[in-house]
Amino acid sequence: MLKLRLMTLNLGGGIKNYRGSPQESYDKSEAISELINRVKPDVLGVQEIAQYLDGDGHLHSMTDRIRYDAQFGHAFYGETLSMKQHLQVKQALMVEGLFNDWWDWSKGNAVFSHMPFARLGDTERTGVPRNVPVFQPVRYEGTRDTDPRYVIITRLKNAPFPFVLNLHLTTLVGERGENAWEETIQSAEMARSKQILNVLGLIEKHVLIPGEPIILMGDFNAKPDEFTLKNHLVEDNNFVRLVPENDIPTHGNAGSVDHIYFAPANRLVSYSCHVIDDELTRRVSDHLPVVADIEIR
Repeated sequence: MLKLRLMTLNLGGGIKNYRGSPQESYDKSEAISELINRVKPDVLGVQEIAQYLDGDGHLHSMTDRIRYDAQFGHAFYGETLSMKQHLQVKQALMVEGLFNDWWDWSKGNAVFSHMPFARLGDTERTGVPRNVPVFQPVRYEGTRDTDPRYVIITRLKNAPFPFVLNLHLTTLVGERGENAWEETIQSAEMARSKQILNVLGLIEKHVLIPGEPIILMGDFNAKPDEFTLKNHLVEDNNFVRLVPENDIPTHGNAGSVDHIYFAPANRLVSYSCHVIDDELTRRVSDHLPVVADIEIR
């Protein structure tokens, strides 16, 4: 048996909340560290975490900051978007970074753990998580419609050696709100469906078919009843959504889009789950963290 406390949180850009330019921003590092140290997760998955390399060659990394402040022994940052690869004049933050002499800026996902990571195919040996693309646009256009999407896959080096996946799926401009277009909504759902099928295709042979334990967490940008989750994960592949006891919206009007799933169901002994909604979490991000305590075999 293995007991774990899990936490997933979209940081909405990482180190700082930007207000138009790097000068018009406030640092939220202390609030993030305070939250994580209060929750004390064994495994933490974050999305939209950022870092930049300044003109003097100094790296300002939120991954390093969280790892140090929360004393995680193990951490991995998976880049999804960067100035070096995707510099786009329509992306205001990249332009501001350019004129503030940043050599690079990037954002992505990250996984933190108090337990070592194992190799995916050899649990006796220490490994490094992998960052796998599930959507790569022909060209980045500076909007979230063309944001590349990745999933981090790793494995914990503690029996029963669960796989851990952290992801952030697509949302499209105009998908939400009172003036949302039905065609845009359908396009967004189809995009997420394709991305989750890519994730399932990645793990089918080596994880799902053998019945290995797997934790899947992140910002899915989808409510639980969307077919991306309800059909592909729960009905077709025996995933269990860890339902929060206070199942409240995690991202404002978008609803509950941040989730933790586990498979297969017969290896989940017990769980409890909740969304944290208080003044501190509102300072950290426009997303609310989801926390789950699980016991697996």
